[in-house]
Amino acid sequence: MRPPHAVHVARWIRWPGVLLALGLLMPGAGAWAQGGAPVVTQHQLQIVESRLERVERLLESGALTDMLQGMDAQQAEIRRLRGQVDQLENELNNLRARQRDQFRNLDERLTGFEAGPRAAQPASPADSPRVTETLPPADEQEAYQAAFDRLMDGDYPAAIQRLEAFMERHPDGVYAPNALYWLAEAKYATGDYERALTDFQVVQERFPDSDKAADALLKMGYAHFELGDAEAAEATLRKVVAEYPGTTLSRLAQDRLRRLEGR
Repeated sequence: MRPPHAVHVARWIRWPGVLLALGLLMPGAGAWAQGGAPVVTQHQLQIVESRLERVERLLESGALTDMLQGMDAQQAEIRRLRGQVDQLENELNNLRARQRDQFRNLDERLTGFEAGPRAAQPASPADSPRVTETLPPADEQEAYQAAFDRLMDGDYPAAIQRLEAFMERHPDGVYAPNALYWLAEAKYATGDYERALTDFQVVQERFPDSDKAADALLKMGYAHFELGDAEAAEATLRKVVAEYPGTTLSRLAQDRLRRLEGR
C-alpha cells in the first residue's frame, strides 16, 4: 500500500512547475533534509492540495480564457480608436486646407474690390487702358500669394521675410495694403508688438481707404495694450467704437476696453 501522501504527489505530476511555484509559498518550504530531499509534512501537503484545487477550478471554469479574450477585445478596440483618431486628424487637416483656401479666395476678392469697382463694370474703349493698369502683374500676385500661404501655414518668420520683400518690390502695388497689414499681423503673432504697431500705423496713414484700415486701427489698440500703454490703448479703442459702431470691430474694441479697466 502506498503512503498517504503518494496519492497527492501523483496528482501534482500532471501540473509541471505547480509544486515548485506553490511550494515556495508554504511555510517551511525552504527546509531541506540532508542529502537534498525535501522534508514535507502532512499539513504542508494539505495546504498545497487546497491551493491546487483552487487553480484547477479556475482553469476549468474558463475564467482565465475569458480574461484573455477580454484583453484581446480591448486591444482590438484600442486599434479601432487609433484608426478613428488618424481619420479625424486627416479630416481636420483637410478642413484646415479648405478654410485656408477660402480665406485666401476671400482676401483676393477683397483686394480686387479695393483695386477699383470700375473693373466690374462694362468699360468703354477709352477706359480700357486705365482698367488694365489696375490689374496686378503676375509676379506681384505670385509673390503675395506665396507670402500669404506662409502666413496661413503659421510659418511667421518666413511670412515676415516674404512680405517685407514684397513691400520693397511693390510698395504701391494692388496688394500693398493687404501685404502690409498681414506683415503687421505676423509680427504681432510673434510678440513683436512695437514693429507691429508701426506697420499698423502705416496701413492707416498710407491706405486710409483700404478695407484693412479699420482692422489696422483695432490692432493698433491691441498693440498699445500689449505694450502696457494704457492711455494710448484706451484712446485708440474708443476711436474704433466711435467710428465703427455696431460692428464686430466695435464689439472687439469694447471687450478689450473692459480688460483694460480690469487691469
